[in-house]
Amino acid sequence: MSERGPAGPRESRSEMAQTLVELGRRVHEWALRKGWEPDPQRTFGDECALLHSEVSEALEAYRDHRFDDPGGFKPSGVAAEFADVLIRLVHYSHVHGFDLDAEVARKMAYNETRRYRHGGRTL
Repeated sequence: MSERGPAGPRESRSEMAQTLVELGRRVHEWALRKGWEPDPQRTFGDECALLHSEVSEALEAYRDHRFDDPGGFKPSGVAAEFADVLIRLVHYSHVHGFDLDAEVARKMAYNETRRYRHGGRTL
């Protein structure tokens, strides 16, 4: 994985098309190559907090009107922060053995049964 994500520097966008489970495996392999061994002290709650921190970074980027990468070395902006959320999410799902592909399909099938704008909330 390059410094920018789980794909290597020569991989095209079409080569990155894969299942969420496959992406989780690739991110986990990358993390191990970069020295991020599993930490037995890290709890599931810690992982949720780290996911939350990435979402918060996306919100801050949005509030600062940083919507996309300005072209610098380190990707930044809302899209880059959303990528960080996804990277952490598929990695933790891999570590815990969750099949995100199956769960997304199952959840979307359930959501299809819900009424239009269920809950009626505006936000």
